[in-house]
Amino acid sequence: MGIRNKLFLIFLGTFLVLILAASGFYYLSFVRSLDTYLDERQQSQVERLANHLGNLYQQQGSWQFLRDDPRRLKRLYWLAGDREEGKDERGDHRRLQLLDAHKRVLFGPPAPEKYRIDVPIQDNSRIVGYLTYPDQEAIRDKLDRRFIGRQLRFALWMLCVGLALSLLVSWLLARHLVAPILALSRHTRELQEGNYDSRLASDRRDELGTLTRQVDQLAERLDQGQQARQRWFSDIAHELRTPVAILQGELEALCDGIRPLNQESLKGLESEVAQLTHLINDLHDLALADGGNLRYQFRLEDLSSLIEDVLDSYQSSFAQRGITCKTNLPDQALIQQDPVRLRQLLDNLFQNSLKYTADGGELSVSLSKQEDNTWQLTVDDSAPGVSDDALPKLFDHLYRVESSRNRRTGGSGLGLAICQRIVQAHGGVLHAEHSPLGGVRIHISLPGHAL
Repeated sequence: MGIRNKLFLIFLGTFLVLILAASGFYYLSFVRSLDTYLDERQQSQVERLANHLGNLYQQQGSWQFLRDDPRRLKRLYWLAGDREEGKDERGDHRRLQLLDAHKRVLFGPPAPEKYRIDVPIQDNSRIVGYLTYPDQEAIRDKLDRRFIGRQLRFALWMLCVGLALSLLVSWLLARHLVAPILALSRHTRELQEGNYDSRLASDRRDELGTLTRQVDQLAERLDQGQQARQRWFSDIAHELRTPVAILQGELEALCDGIRPLNQESLKGLESEVAQLTHLINDLHDLALADGGNLRYQFRLEDLSSLIEDVLDSYQSSFAQRGITCKTNLPDQALIQQDPVRLRQLLDNLFQNSLKYTADGGELSVSLSKQEDNTWQLTVDDSAPGVSDDALPKLFDHLYRVESSRNRRTGGSGLGLAICQRIVQAHGGVLHAEHSPLGGVRIHISLPGHAL
């Protein structure tokens, strides 16, 4: 059974229970209210008749005047509401009875005491007789029963109308609630078939609207992921094709005798193999980082000392290029870190500066503690810089700036992407901006050690 039919049956059952309960309550409340009203009306009429008979008794001194003129009693009964002609279903000629002070029947048929109500007739303060009338069920006449029957038929008609409205409203509600679910089902089927560019436009502000927008966001992410994978595979193929093509060309030249097989030729081949190995290793590290499988061993160590050690290993390389290195490091900066991965991060940053900074340039490295107990590492290098459009793309896979910072220096285009994964694994944030020295500034924020 589909969800639409289930919702329809649930709504219909709920409405029917409510309608039946309301109809039953209305009918019972009406019958009880009608009985109470008739009882109060009858009692009021009988009490007025009892007062009138008391005044007549006081004037006549006995009940003989009624025996002499029975029509007078009939008119009095008529005023009290006993207007039914003939005998009722019990064989009684009248509903009302007139009793003397000793409760002997003067007029009217006898009635069981448990079914009658006695109203005293008083002459001043002396009781001279009683008027009795049966309970409401016994004195209910045909007009009362017809009125109750009409109300019962009205309640049944209302029940039928309520049933029809329940069917209509239940169907509309089930259709309204299931419509976005069916749309989501069709949309997810399209996503399952690989059609990631389809979207659902929804203005709903309920949970279904939120779910629709979340599915649209999921479709957008899937679309972006598919495009990223396509670019990723294309870029990997391109990056691997270049050194392989160079190796193939060099080997063919050696085999054809175009180039002599000597130490210089072997060095060229070795350089291309090293470049290819470096690219493959970077791809492996990045794949592990993206999959969350790059292992980390955190321990409390000094970040400032680690930066100094890595910079010392690059001093000779910077000196050969005439690059001046300035540092502003504190005596100690304790953080929870994996020294191996942070050294890999610093190597990538300093290698980028070494490769892409013009000869005679400048490198500045500073580390400072912020008010929120984070350590901010800033690496600035001098010209050449990058354009505004290129800054947010520096951490993309295999991205290179089409300027003097290009492939001729041997970069794989994966170093900064790996740096970003390492910083994220340490709970930090990494971003790039223009450097006041003319090149690129790399900002790294890492959480400090809580004392």
